[in-house]
Amino acid sequence: MGVVQDKGLKQLSDPATLTSLLTPHAQLLIERTHTLEYERVVSVKQLRVMRRTLGEPLFAPRRRQGAWNQVTPAPTRTEFSWEGEAAAPVWIDASVDLEIDVVAETDPGGIDSVVTRAVDSYRTLDEFRAQFSYLNLDEFMASHGLKTVEDLREAGEYLRTEVRLRRPPPFDPADPHNVRTVPVTAAVLLADPTDVLAALRSARRVAAAARDRPLPPSTFGVRSAPYALAAAFTTHPQPPDQALSKAEITSLFGGAGITPLFLT
Repeated sequence: MGVVQDKGLKQLSDPATLTSLLTPHAQLLIERTHTLEYERVVSVKQLRVMRRTLGEPLFAPRRRQGAWNQVTPAPTRTEFSWEGEAAAPVWIDASVDLEIDVVAETDPGGIDSVVTRAVDSYRTLDEFRAQFSYLNLDEFMASHGLKTVEDLREAGEYLRTEVRLRRPPPFDPADPHNVRTVPVTAAVLLADPTDVLAALRSARRVAAAARDRPLPPSTFGVRSAPYALAAAFTTHPQPPDQALSKAEITSLFGGAGITPLFLT
């Protein structure tokens, strides 16, 4: 298996091979590392390999904390903590820095107007309720011990604020201003198609080791993970009926948040 792995590593050292392997999964790589609250990826224009590092060690941060208690000559308590790195690294077979150009629709946000007015012209509870779109009047009155419209009026003064959001201009996918470049780092792990469980565990170890690493700032969405995990399955001489099919591996790993790649 070592020869097969070495050949797979040689393929991962080629930027053109990495580009062809990762481009079909470009949008998924973004979604695995970014939380998109106000952006929607419409299409992917290009994926570029900016840097790749073979055999990159990843040291998980370790934190130890405790307390030292002393009874004599005077009761004292000292708390301490120690931070360092794990002695043994987790290995990323190929750490790949990418730039992905996407056409994206972005909600610019913003407020068009804010209007506040007093609510005082009501004679019944229904008239008061009609002044608001999102008020549960029964719950409001119960929580304040109010029963009648007179109680409501005597309890205080009420204001209604209307906020109108700014309407975005029509989206034009051909507008170059809608092209965004998203940086993504992919952690690619070589995997044996006859031992899918080991590949899954390797990816989970990388995710666990990277969990507390600081995330770089992002101008596209919110960065949520340092790496997009990918498992690159090597070719294997065993008959296909002795291992999971590509479709089964794709389904299994896609559901686990790991991008499956298949080397040739």
